[in-house]
Amino acid sequence: MSHPEPEDILDKVDAGLAKAESFVLVLTLAAMVGLSALQLFLRKFFDFGFEWADILVRQMVLWIGFVGGALATYQSRHIAIDAVTKLLTPKKAAILRAFTSLVAAGVTSVMVWAAWVYLKGEMETDAEFMGGIPAWPIKAIVPIDLVLITFHFLVGARNQILIAAGRRTSPEELVEHSQVDVEVVR
Repeated sequence: MSHPEPEDILDKVDAGLAKAESFVLVLTLAAMVGLSALQLFLRKFFDFGFEWADILVRQMVLWIGFVGGALATYQSRHIAIDAVTKLLTPKKAAILRAFTSLVAAGVTSVMVWAAWVYLKGEMETDAEFMGGIPAWPIKAIVPIDLVLITFHFLVGARNQILIAAGRRTSPEELVEHSQVDVEVVR
């Protein structure tokens, strides 16, 4: 679902975070593909590769998964079972979506706490990522991203409440009432 123009500071922060998430996602994916291609090239033609590259690529996959999850939450493209909302009036559907977003925010809040406890444990150990670099900064993506997901759920819930109250137009209604003709390009 596309987002309408940001209406207030929360919408602007939400959209700004989504842009930053997109940037991190693209940058990490490009680095991962580039590093993997370099490893492939070095192993194929020089029988050589960097020991740390495979480990780093695995960590990049973790980052891509978490950051992609936050971006999917912002775009309301996360896994959701919304068959019931198709049967409800728009107001009741918005109320149901607000409720489920609040429940999801509650669940991810608990996960933030658990991830923070885990990260604190990692900080207390001498675990290394590679070359003397501590492991915990790499794993910090987990609680940070869960905070982002929680924030996106809370802003989404607030927006659904505003839609239910008639103080905001839903993205679906904007598309329905649009005067723009869409032409299929073949």
